[in-house]
Amino acid sequence: MNESTITTIHEWIEKAVQAQDLEALDALSNEYAKTLGIGEDPGIQVIWNDIEQMARTIVTYRNAGAKSANDELYPDLSEQERAELMETERVINRNLFQYHFQPIVDTFNGEVFAYEALMRPQSHLCPSPFKIIKYAEYTGKLDDIERATFLNILDIVGKEKERLGNRRIFINSIPRTKLAPEDHERVRELLNAHSDSVVVEMTEQSELDDAELNVIKTQYQDMQIKLAIDDYGTGYSNVNNLLRYMPEFVKIDRSLITNIQNSPQKRHFVREIIEFCHDNNILALAEGVETSEELHTVILLGADLIQGFYTARPSAEIIESIPHELKQEIYRYHSERADGKKQQIYIADNAERVLLDRLKKENYSNLILGQKGNDDVTVTCTPGVNTNIHIEVANGFCGTIVIENIDLTNVKGRPCIEIGDNCEVTLVLCGENYLHSGGIRVPETSKLTVNGEGRLRIMLDALCNYGIGCEMEARHGDLIFEQIGGIFVDLNCTVGVCIGSGQGGNITIYRGQYVLNMRGSYGVGIGAFHADTNLEISGCDIDADINMSRMVAIGSIEGSSSVHLYSSSAKIKMAGNDVVGIGTLDGERSDIHINDASLIFKIMGDHCSAIAALEGATRFKLSRASLNIAIEGDKVLGLGGFSGDTQFTLTNSSSVIHMLTPVDYKEYINDDDVKISGGRVELFINRQEVPINGNE
Repeated sequence: MNESTITTIHEWIEKAVQAQDLEALDALSNEYAKTLGIGEDPGIQVIWNDIEQMARTIVTYRNAGAKSANDELYPDLSEQERAELMETERVINRNLFQYHFQPIVDTFNGEVFAYEALMRPQSHLCPSPFKIIKYAEYTGKLDDIERATFLNILDIVGKEKERLGNRRIFINSIPRTKLAPEDHERVRELLNAHSDSVVVEMTEQSELDDAELNVIKTQYQDMQIKLAIDDYGTGYSNVNNLLRYMPEFVKIDRSLITNIQNSPQKRHFVREIIEFCHDNNILALAEGVETSEELHTVILLGADLIQGFYTARPSAEIIESIPHELKQEIYRYHSERADGKKQQIYIADNAERVLLDRLKKENYSNLILGQKGNDDVTVTCTPGVNTNIHIEVANGFCGTIVIENIDLTNVKGRPCIEIGDNCEVTLVLCGENYLHSGGIRVPETSKLTVNGEGRLRIMLDALCNYGIGCEMEARHGDLIFEQIGGIFVDLNCTVGVCIGSGQGGNITIYRGQYVLNMRGSYGVGIGAFHADTNLEISGCDIDADINMSRMVAIGSIEGSSSVHLYSSSAKIKMAGNDVVGIGTLDGERSDIHINDASLIFKIMGDHCSAIAALEGATRFKLSRASLNIAIEGDKVLGLGGFSGDTQFTLTNSSSVIHMLTPVDYKEYINDDDVKISGGRVELFINRQEVPINGNE
């Protein structure tokens, strides 16, 4: 800041503090702001804002102490209160409102469900919304507050539509206010445009009569706007009023939530509120949650949503997610409620050797690894002892976890080992290890490397599940398999994947034995359901036995697939309706390269092929390999799909294909697209050998 600027500001201060009133001060400020070029230099802008506010406070207090019309209008106010009242009028008239957004969190999974927009007046004298509302009500300006609130927040909603996604913003409303016709129409227009992004939260402290209430409800119902009742449990918020409003959300007042874990009376009352909400298809929101104990209690009581400093403070920025550790905590408490039993959590120290036998005796159900640092941890147990414990790996952990003869269990559909975000975990297998009802979850941001000489057996029996990877709606992180020992997955689910996820991710297999037994409706052995998949498989032995309606042993159901399998052996037995051994059912393309390998397929189905993009383009190369296919069904091919776009190259390899089917393979595969060099293809259709061009 140069000397000229300092001199100009000094001159303005001398004149400003002598201004007769705020109008004169504003005129003076505008004059000097142009001289100083306020707005061009952020540093000067900050200083200017502060000293202008100080000058306003001085002028306001001086004028409040003088005899004025306010003395007659508001004789019961003190000098300070009259000053605050004048400041409130300035804030309202200039629309000096900002808004912070506090996340409302889903107790099912810890995800951000919505936000409450909270007023933040730009005023040193009246910084709290409480004072602004107090003086606005005193002077009859609540209508102006209502207009500013809706117009300002709906403008933000429009600008942040993409970031909000399917999350809504709760807008506080005072129902008794009456907007001018043009303001009412503008607000209505914006609400109609953003009806899927807002919830109107009623903050009325006085009871509306039926006629008033019906008008309000009809207006919002016509616009398909969801309603919330604030501060339930106090004032006029009784059951009768709740029945009159019938909102979609009820916010339980913070006075009932504070220290609720220590008050049986509060717990009883809140439980009744939540049960009433659930009986009437209303979501119950616990407001003012500030401690882990309060969070734990309200989730156990059945609250659907939570809001409070413990999960997230209000912020000028829209926070899209709360910390992973809080999500895990919410998930544990929700699981505790769902399971109907108390969760006991053991947090392992750095470099600790955890004895599961001991934790079982002490009734622990959760083991958390990596929360105290990145040192390697060993988890061990006496062989054959089922502990009913599951493991969580803390967010950001980078290290090695050795598991030795462990036997873990979680409730159906939930992982026995859950790796947090941004982790790099090396899982070392020792001895015989068992996971019941859930596998290993690896989120997209994390990496799992499996090695060791032991074996891992995963038993899955939920409606929808996965062995190692992630859920159907998610991508999994990097999966790298380097173990000498075996991985065995028994999957008995309606929908399931042994290794992979719904949306795919990187999978690299360098060695090991893989035994996959699958029963259900839809399944993938190794790969993805809905996304393209790129698989590198080497040095391993795969044995798959799959009986499902729609399935792929290695590849993708809906996406394209690229599979390079070498220095390996595979025995794949499959029976179902729509079946592919290696490739894709519905994807556009399969690129399959097999070399230095031995493959045996035995397939029965209505519509199937051993190696193919069943309805797309198939590019298949076989080098220095042995291929044996036995396939039977109404519409089946040994190799390639039914689009007529199949190219097959065989180099120094042998293939034996037996097909039992009424299908004429020449309708779908041209002899010119089959290239044989240094090998032979033996094709038998309905037990009759068919000559193949290019055989040596």
